[in-house]
Amino acid sequence: MILDEWKRLYSNTKTNFREVAVKGFWDMYDPEGYSLWFCDYKYNDENTVSFVTLNKVGGFLQRMDLARKYAFGKMLVIGSEPPFKVKGLWLFRGQEIPKFIIDECYDMELYDWRKVDITDEDQKERVNQMIEDQEPFEGEALLDAKCFK
Repeated sequence: MILDEWKRLYSNTKTNFREVAVKGFWDMYDPEGYSLWFCDYKYNDENTVSFVTLNKVGGFLQRMDLARKYAFGKMLVIGSEPPFKVKGLWLFRGQEIPKFIIDECYDMELYDWRKVDITDEDQKERVNQMIEDQEPFEGEALLDAKCFK
């Protein structure tokens, strides 16, 4: 998998997103060289102000800049009323989250991380929904979606 090709496809797809970008992702995805991870913010009950929650996510993505060559991420802020939920999907080079990211980006410990089982069709569909910013997501409105590429 050439990560930059995926990022280019994601960025340049304007129509038929699921048919073009999401299908393209699975065509390119190398499960031996890369791994997918879901993350859930541990302290969603604190997310009572929308712009503060969005700033938290934006700050996390800025601090992840050190991983730009090794990762792609989608962070969703979910809900139309507080508390807002923050959930993410990350693609990392390798089978584990790179140690240097865990060591250098302190925000990592604010999330529960769970490796995606791509043989599970429900998890795979959740990946698709997160890549394409599907709304509603898990039955709730999408306040915002941010991409790390």
